[in-house]
Amino acid sequence: MKKTLLTIILCLTMAVPVYALDTSNASNTVNISTDINPAISAVNTANEGVMTDADAAATETLTVDQATRAAINASSDLKNYSDNAASNNDSLDILKDEFNTVTDYGTVLNLAVQIMQTQVANIQTDNNANLATDKLRISVMNLFATIISAQKSLELTDQSLSIQKRQLDIAKVKYSEGYISRLDMDTQTNSYSQNLASRETQSINISNAFISLNKLMGYSLNRQYNLILDFEYEPIGNVNLSGAVDTAIRADPGVINQQGNVNVAQYQIQMYDSDVSSQSLDSLNRSLEQAQRNLSDTQSGVAQKVTNAYNSIKNQEIQYGNAVLALDSLYNQVPLKIKQVELGKTTQLDLDQLYLQIAQQQETIRDLTVSHTINVIQFQEPATL
Repeated sequence: MKKTLLTIILCLTMAVPVYALDTSNASNTVNISTDINPAISAVNTANEGVMTDADAAATETLTVDQATRAAINASSDLKNYSDNAASNNDSLDILKDEFNTVTDYGTVLNLAVQIMQTQVANIQTDNNANLATDKLRISVMNLFATIISAQKSLELTDQSLSIQKRQLDIAKVKYSEGYISRLDMDTQTNSYSQNLASRETQSINISNAFISLNKLMGYSLNRQYNLILDFEYEPIGNVNLSGAVDTAIRADPGVINQQGNVNVAQYQIQMYDSDVSSQSLDSLNRSLEQAQRNLSDTQSGVAQKVTNAYNSIKNQEIQYGNAVLALDSLYNQVPLKIKQVELGKTTQLDLDQLYLQIAQQQETIRDLTVSHTINVIQFQEPATL
């Protein structure tokens, strides 16, 4: 009887696979091991190849790979998952030992259910740990993107302020000669002062973003780095969206976890005996129905987020195409503007403003490229959405 019960437990738990992310199709991503218990194992071996504070002080650059390994090493969630897995294994050993020694029928049934519940909980812990690891990598990429974008924006602000300062100097001369009013002069002065203050805010935001990155990695909060995040734009191409949704549902750790809850509820009904069970059959059936509803809701949620992610990517590709066309249009204006400067029909200041517009448009394209690439990676790894 006991052997039969254990066989049923093993068969049911085998239907609840451990989630492991397939990164084979993701370009420009950090390779993270997905062996047995990968995230938990990563915590136990995290000191191998992880950059320390001393390393950070000795280098000016930081890659996504380095930052992700450090974030894994510093993650309290992953340490907690590791502790939970150890506790679950200890409990499972105790339950199995007790199962092999008891002779009371009711106790045997109760222990059989507890063993399955603990096994499913262990699988869910592994799934959650793996997902937390994958999300850390995405978080690092997004923080890198945020910081780099803010740094680029600050550079553009400096260019804009330089032009605005020259315009303000011209305005002062015109005001002194009576060509513009005091109101016009004050308006330009206030605008320049506001933009200077805005620049300071941008600088503070960059420092705060570095603080967030350092906190994620477990480093001293005041460190700053030359971040490396090089992506090339590549359209997502033809996608079988229905197939992508089905694949995402099958592999999603949340769905797998909910399926485990359904399996446990079904097993409790299968093992039900009115003479020894502490719950009514109606109560167990309600628990099964609730677990099945949760599974269905989770599946629907996955389908929705994958579809939304795909639509967002396609919208970004339209924006990227329009941004490239706008940049080409600006480039086409340069020869004429240079000729006008040579002929004295316009000023160098006007030409510099055009150059600033080009730099701003180039940054728009760069930012779209990074955002698009990260979104494609998440679409290919939908559990991280």
